[in-house]
Amino acid sequence: MIKIAMIGAGSVVFCKTLTGDILSYPEFHDARLTYMDVDARRLEVGAALARKVAAGCGAKPDIRATLDRSAALAEADVVIVMAQVGGFDATLIDFEIPRKYGLNFTIADTTGPGGLFRALRTFNLLRDIGRDMESLCPRALLINYSNPMSMNMRTITATTSVRAVGLCHSVQGTFQHLMHCIGEDPAKVAFTCAGINHMAFYLRLEKDGVDLYPRLFAAMDDPGVYDSDRVRFELLKRLGYFVTESSEHNAEYNPFFIPHGQRTIERFAVPIDEYLRRCDRGVEEFHRLASECHSPEPIPVRKSPEYGSTIIHSLATGQPAVVYGNLPNRGAISNLPADAIVECPTMADRTGVALTHVGDLPPQLVAYVQPHVSQHELFIRAVLEHRRDHVYQAVMFDPLTAATLPLDDIVQMCDELIAAHGDLLPPLPARTLVPTSGIQFPPLDPADLRRQWCADQSRRLSEYIRDWLVLGPFPSDTPGRVRLDFPTEFERGLAKRGHGPIDRTATYAAGTKQISWTPAQADDHGLVNLGDAIGTVEWAVAYAYAEFHSATARQAELRCGSDDGIRIWLNGRQIHTHEIGRPYRPDSDRLIVPLIAGPNRLLVKIDNYQGGWGFGVAIGNAKTAVDLRSTDR
Repeated sequence: MIKIAMIGAGSVVFCKTLTGDILSYPEFHDARLTYMDVDARRLEVGAALARKVAAGCGAKPDIRATLDRSAALAEADVVIVMAQVGGFDATLIDFEIPRKYGLNFTIADTTGPGGLFRALRTFNLLRDIGRDMESLCPRALLINYSNPMSMNMRTITATTSVRAVGLCHSVQGTFQHLMHCIGEDPAKVAFTCAGINHMAFYLRLEKDGVDLYPRLFAAMDDPGVYDSDRVRFELLKRLGYFVTESSEHNAEYNPFFIPHGQRTIERFAVPIDEYLRRCDRGVEEFHRLASECHSPEPIPVRKSPEYGSTIIHSLATGQPAVVYGNLPNRGAISNLPADAIVECPTMADRTGVALTHVGDLPPQLVAYVQPHVSQHELFIRAVLEHRRDHVYQAVMFDPLTAATLPLDDIVQMCDELIAAHGDLLPPLPARTLVPTSGIQFPPLDPADLRRQWCADQSRRLSEYIRDWLVLGPFPSDTPGRVRLDFPTEFERGLAKRGHGPIDRTATYAAGTKQISWTPAQADDHGLVNLGDAIGTVEWAVAYAYAEFHSATARQAELRCGSDDGIRIWLNGRQIHTHEIGRPYRPDSDRLIVPLIAGPNRLLVKIDNYQGGWGFGVAIGNAKTAVDLRSTDR
């Protein structure tokens, strides 16, 4: 019977996924699974979900839940860590203090000030888990899923003697994405990927000995492909190789996008504050799961692409497998430092995990990753030597920060972050000749910052128009393709309407059907889900119409999000077009628009490539109470 401990089991969605992966192997149906967290409520939900997953697998594991880390680690064969120290409040600090200095992020969990301070907060926990393992389960393998992966693995390898590997899903996830872009079966394609976590590159993509990169470059010429992943395809165009982690992540790993202003941010669809919005959605998902976890229905299991269960299976059975792990380099990538944590092909078997040899990275890829490797080294020296100056230096050489802030602001920002995180950080006294900002920052109450964030989000979401009429779907006349320029019967008569209202009683031909306007409501995130309103039809377009009142003629900020592309007319004039494949996020696009006194009329066009579709539109502080029924047609 294998014994597995999961530390940070309050990450209930991920914990549920890993449990299903493990129990999908018949060999582990009698495993001992011990879940540990410091949050009793989240732990309770995580364990309840694990029991439902076990029922869905037809397995009868020994499932335990404890608040005692030592009890969880005792005699474990595998320890999985997925903990985040400080939670949302600490993450909010990592976003809001840099924002005061003009520095904005998308995710802030890997590199830069956000990744660095997350690693500083996690140092004590990982060091202590490793030391506990040395006495309670010295032969166990530690599998780390916590970000920032590279700095956290530096902590584990520098402070403990335990066997450890860091795992992420970006290599296998991006590979599936690339195969979709070129229409290939992933099972028939060989690849080699190497670099550092979230910044590994596909050095080889081959099928039957034929290089597939020319096909990927050709696919990028299709606007639908390029628009689905603009940052990463732009990097492919410039570097010659495709990078693993998503566009929203890589947008903040370099100086090429965010520092160049709102126009560039919109051009490349960079979602500022994306991680904060994900945290909000994560809270909602937890509450949903908490309400469902005690129902008698089992949870059906579909094995995920995560590598954790594959490694555990290889350890237990001796069946070898090649995965992608994060481990000390030791020459695997010959032109990166030996102590760097790298991500490249990794062999797993009964003896454990070991990197395979890759050789040199192309020099432009070394140039991309090296500033971050240097930050990892400065981080571990800062905590081991209690050097505040190394914190400053780690942030100084972050490409995004260096392109945005002068040195004095970088030092002052770091001092303010150190003060705000307080006892969550290791000691960082200023014991060197490198000067601090000299400013004593007052204590920061994270609860106040959270209240401000929540109030701001509530205000912004309240500005989203709730009541709409929708028309569609209009299927594309070209299979597998659609664009916002695709003409429809409705749009051919658009010029006749001018700035006046729509004819809400009209019907239109859409393929073989006749369709008409129907009411639709936006949800709490401003999203009008067109799949719910008119059905999910791929390669199609739809329209939406709303009216709102402005007391005076004025300038207002229009904010919108869409899945996929969006075109907007205001009072009969086209004001915005963004052809892009993307998921819905509030406030993705912003522009200043002129409102007229009295009723203002919005018309929106959305196209859908594949999957779900929808949109949302906010109008600054304009009155958004819309009563289409009372408007004179």
